[in-house]
Amino acid sequence: MAAAPPVRRMIVGITGASGTVYGIRVLEMLRTMKIESHLVVSKAGDQTRSLETDLSADALRALADKVYAPGDIAA
Repeated sequence: MAAAPPVRRMIVGITGASGTVYGIRVLEMLRTMKIESHLVVSKAGDQTRSLETDLSADALRALADKVYAPGDIAA
């Protein structure tokens, strides 16, 4: 019996620097590549998202397979 291939996953952090659009694009590409994505967005990252993109907070989070709360220190 062959072992299952390892799950490929990547964590994307959006922290409030002006790179939010890069984080969004990475999440989109990970989806097309079938790589599991985990997302952490700080409060400042959420503010920057609202200022620099037309994407809602819910739409951003929907791009990831798993989303962590900003205060989740175990994320």
